[in-house]
Amino acid sequence: TIQSEFYRVLRLPTILVGDSNLGGISTTLSSYESLLLRGYDIPIIILFNNENYKNHLFIEKYFNENQNSSIIKPKIFDIQLPPKKDEYNDLVNMKNYFQSNDENFNHVTDELEECNNNNSNNSNDSHNSNNSNTSDIDTPDTPSLNEVFDGSASWWTQGLGHGNSKLTLTASYASGRYGHVLFPESINEPSLSLSESLLDGVGKNWANRVFYSDNGSTAMEVALKMALIKQSDDVELSVLGLEGSYHGDTIGVMNACGPNIYNEKVSWYSPKGIWFKPPQILMKDNKYRINNIPKTINNNFDGFDSLTEIFNENRVEKDPLSYHYKQSIENQLHHYTNQGYKFGTLIIEPIVMGAGGMIFVDPLYQKQLIKSVRSILNIPIIFDEVFTGFWRLGKQTGAEFLKINPDIAAYAKLLTGGLCPLAVTLSTEEIFKKFLGNTKVEALLHGHSYTAHPIGCLVANTSINEYPNLKWIKGNENEIDKSFSLWDKNFQKQISCLPKVNGVFSLDGGGYASNIAKIFNEKLSNLERKSIDDFGIKTRPLVIKKSIYGFESFDDPAGWSKIYNKMYLCPNNNLVAAFVVEGVKEICLDYWIYMDINPVDASSSILRVTNIFYKLDNGF
Repeated sequence: TIQSEFYRVLRLPTILVGDSNLGGISTTLSSYESLLLRGYDIPIIILFNNENYKNHLFIEKYFNENQNSSIIKPKIFDIQLPPKKDEYNDLVNMKNYFQSNDENFNHVTDELEECNNNNSNNSNDSHNSNNSNTSDIDTPDTPSLNEVFDGSASWWTQGLGHGNSKLTLTASYASGRYGHVLFPESINEPSLSLSESLLDGVGKNWANRVFYSDNGSTAMEVALKMALIKQSDDVELSVLGLEGSYHGDTIGVMNACGPNIYNEKVSWYSPKGIWFKPPQILMKDNKYRINNIPKTINNNFDGFDSLTEIFNENRVEKDPLSYHYKQSIENQLHHYTNQGYKFGTLIIEPIVMGAGGMIFVDPLYQKQLIKSVRSILNIPIIFDEVFTGFWRLGKQTGAEFLKINPDIAAYAKLLTGGLCPLAVTLSTEEIFKKFLGNTKVEALLHGHSYTAHPIGCLVANTSINEYPNLKWIKGNENEIDKSFSLWDKNFQKQISCLPKVNGVFSLDGGGYASNIAKIFNEKLSNLERKSIDDFGIKTRPLVIKKSIYGFESFDDPAGWSKIYNKMYLCPNNNLVAAFVVEGVKEICLDYWIYMDINPVDASSSILRVTNIFYKLDNGF
């Protein structure tokens, strides 16, 4: 298995040499299944033709009778046994033996070529049937290896790397043992065990219950139902939130967000809330500065030197902004309640608002917002941790930075390490009790066929148990600056001083679609490969800002360390800088920059900055 882990990344078709002796059938099939579970394609199995056992005939029959239409059926080749050793004629005998098998091995190579041609044809069909901007993943459409670097960690889901063998084997075990098991009025061990892990992890010291669903949007729908029904059974309530928030694409959570590009063309969209404009933190000219605050305060504010200062708990008592935030929030709350608004919940994305624009919100503002809402309105607080949960920002949850617990929180994405869909909504006991009753109508009637499926639950348990063991998490979880960002400070400061850069912040996470970013994405995805070490970079642009983001799974610094001494250019005057430094891919646009990486070891050399190239409007 150690060798199979090592070679798996090559994605090459594999010839399995089976065992033709007694017990060889089990050995061969076990080896085949082990390789299959690790993502190998095995078009050919070769065995000696041992007349005593004839394993090759049984294995050929086995595959003929147990075909799987989704997996390449291996073709079985039998090779004659070599002659017995002859001390005097051994050299001649072996030469004749190999020559006699030349034709057999020619058949093997022909089969490999046919297999490769079939894959290439499938790839061409895919190109012809899809938009030209669509990338084919894991299809050998070129004669050489063609790596694609997953610069968005597949929409923030990858935590342990693509095709992680621990997760794959976990999923296979659960699949073989359980398949899917009906969840209502029944229980399975993986879902029970995961619930315990979640309550002892992301829900520690506040959550008592776990509700299972299948994706982040649904998890937030469930959270919204919990909160609004908790507050009122029959009165239509509004939500409180932050401008620029995004909680999913289902109708309920769409209505819990202000107008944006995601709901612009949805005729059923009907916003039901009030959204406050949050103060946003960016580093500019070597200082972390706050946007969207009154000029009278901003003129006397020299900024922060570090993230440690930003997250310092003393800011609540000593920072002049604390009083300003409190007064501003409470004035708005009284204003809207006097107008007749009835609020049912406050929904926030802790620290970083993701898909709405990668907005780094001043944590002091979110703290004061939560405190004021609880004091004046006494309504449930929902944390949307679909993006920020499970170490994406360097701590187990975004809530850990705020040091305030929610009443309800939703988690997904990194929950299963990028292998399969699953989401959870955690709540307090008080929320749960609202749905107890003697009739079905009083229950929280929100479920789907695959609720708490054992495969996802067991995979999630493996994922969340693996994250704390990663070196960069274990080494930095008590240091705010390092746990939030592993980027080189001088590198950030250097970027923040570029004249056409509005600001920069770094986090160990990242976000989506302006036309500017789209053009740049295409350049990255279609880079000309001049050597086997070159590869394309698959990224995603941000919808709201002229932004592009980059993620990598927590365990793969090697991918980033390969990106160096390359300069990617975009033929667009709005592009200020596009550069790559040793071990770090960074893209600078005229409005926004993001630096996102999760290396295993923060002290590794991949963070060294060596070359910076940037393109201004008037050239280099």
